[in-house]
Amino acid sequence: MYIFTLFLTLWARILLSALSPAAFALAPYANKVPAPVETDKLIVEKVNWSESRRLSWEDFKGLPDAGNPHHALTAANLAVSAKCKDNAFNYEVNCVFLPQESWSKNKRSNKLLEHEQLHFDLTEVHARLLRRQLQELNCENQRTKLGEAVNRAFDKWKAEQKAFDDASRHGLNTAEQQLWAANISQRLEALERYK
Repeated sequence: MYIFTLFLTLWARILLSALSPAAFALAPYANKVPAPVETDKLIVEKVNWSESRRLSWEDFKGLPDAGNPHHALTAANLAVSAKCKDNAFNYEVNCVFLPQESWSKNKRSNKLLEHEQLHFDLTEVHARLLRRQLQELNCENQRTKLGEAVNRAFDKWKAEQKAFDDASRHGLNTAEQQLWAANISQRLEALERYK
């Protein structure tokens, strides 16, 4: 039985341009995958994405970074696990919010909370896209194609989070943010079967 767990964490609000591209580059997948991890032994507070459960400021439990010019940071995560057992390829992709790593300097702003929710919703879009792509894998090709699929998903996710912040000016451009909100909503609906 081949089992692994990979957590891809994206700090949705970090100034990516300030970091070198290598800071987010994933090594070739075979070198990136750690030894098998028993996820039930990891104790990490998380909130699974749900249509019926929206984020609240109480979810943002991390300490604000005084040196960060932004008012909030959403730590969202794509948790990917896959295994081949008895020649059956099984996978799970979860979109989670990490409360202890997420923070806000202004917990009174509904507009800011809406922006942070859109980061989480956009992460769910990418979780569904990855689920759709992993559907094409099997035990024969997963060792060579899984890493490529996950790396590509991570790159697209990271790039789109940055594009969202750039276009909406971190939520300050209301009209642009509304366009993104509508687009994210439409994409979630179109990818409903990959929930």
